[in-house]
Amino acid sequence: MRQNLKAYKQVNLHSSLLESNPHQVILMMFDGALQAASVAKGAIERKNLELKSESITKATNILDALRQSLDFDSQPKISENFDVLYAYCIDRLNTVSIELDISGIDEVVDLLKPLRDAWSEMSEESKSEGMSLLAEKNKLAEGA
Repeated sequence: MRQNLKAYKQVNLHSSLLESNPHQVILMMFDGALQAASVAKGAIERKNLELKSESITKATNILDALRQSLDFDSQPKISENFDVLYAYCIDRLNTVSIELDISGIDEVVDLLKPLRDAWSEMSEESKSEGMSLLAEKNKLAEGA
């Protein structure tokens, strides 16, 4: 039963990603990182080191993917700031994994939650503008 539920969740996530625009994917990534951090915190409190390790790995992988998605060409300063932030969060989570100090998880959540909320509350106009810029950049890349 549990294996079937896990398979369903994977298919559901895959379907959601296929139907999502880049804005929604980034929001899903923030949500996934925050959820994984929360699970890791609970696992540390319950002394479930296997789940702690899996959850911290998931959160750091998502943060690394967010780092890889930064556009240093069109927004170098903003990208650099986010790169430093994501790297710091990854470092803090790795420290938490070793020291089992959940205050580091709280710090990471406090840093990421406002970004997630701002991303979620972005106006439709800003989303459309971003999609237009992305389409223009892709068109230029294809012609190069």
